[in-house]
Amino acid sequence: MPKHNTQYTIHNTNPTYALILVGGKGKRLRPLSTDSRPKAFLSITKDRKTMFRKTVDRLKSILPSDNILVAANRRHAKLVRRDFPEIANGNMLLEPVSRNTAPAITLAAFILKKRSRDALMAVLPTDQYIRDVDRYLGVLKRGIDFVRDNREALLVLGVRPTFPSTQFGYVKLKAKSSQLKAERIYEVEKFVEKPGLETAKRYLKDGRYLWNAGAFIFAAASILTAVEKYAPRIFNGLKDLNRIDENYKGLPDISIDYAVMEKADNIYCVRGSYRWQDMGGFDSLKSVLMKEGRKFVARNGKVVKIL
Repeated sequence: MPKHNTQYTIHNTNPTYALILVGGKGKRLRPLSTDSRPKAFLSITKDRKTMFRKTVDRLKSILPSDNILVAANRRHAKLVRRDFPEIANGNMLLEPVSRNTAPAITLAAFILKKRSRDALMAVLPTDQYIRDVDRYLGVLKRGIDFVRDNREALLVLGVRPTFPSTQFGYVKLKAKSSQLKAERIYEVEKFVEKPGLETAKRYLKDGRYLWNAGAFIFAAASILTAVEKYAPRIFNGLKDLNRIDENYKGLPDISIDYAVMEKADNIYCVRGSYRWQDMGGFDSLKSVLMKEGRKFVARNGKVVKIL
């Protein structure tokens, strides 16, 4: 595992947890990604670790294994155990069916609030290639510190755009107080869906738009309050932890962005500046494979095998 600066180790009195989301279907990377092996379990780097394991390794430099939870489809339990054999008992949240990020995050929040009413949770995807790991961990640390002091806040990670991407959603920032700016924490004006090219060019020049990195930090109690208000069907379907199997299939298939973050008014963003690529398409995947010196087989523009 790469060495990381120990200043990013989390020292806090409130329990801080991470939730890794591996339930994505990865349809844009098919046939390389399949139902039996989602993209989280693809190996794209020279060390041949899967994207899921790379995410675990980054988190283990700031959190103990006992504080890392994984949300995955039940059919992928063996893959999770294979790549994260040290996962603590009770930290693997297995969904009977995939229902996007809002139900998975809500389930984890109920479980963590039961463990501790003061629980904080960082929610992280696995389909990202992060080169500046220390900078990334620094952003996480700043976000966690902010939420610890502002427990009602719902925080999203934003990355400074380096080109006018049409493949990412954006977060538009409000004007901020100097105190918040000093920590690069901003109030969010709105979430913006993937734009067209000309709009993306305007966003890049504007300076108030960041890429939505798909990662969030909040207190378990605060996200549950928001889910109860904006997505009561999900809240009511999961509040009884003894009836998860019975109720999960009937839950809406919806992301936390749509269900809560676009509606709530206590949204903040921690701005990061680190080299980052989302593995949402074959162009990004091929770019990373070439950077990492990994050979691959492609047909009709699609990677069909990584060697």
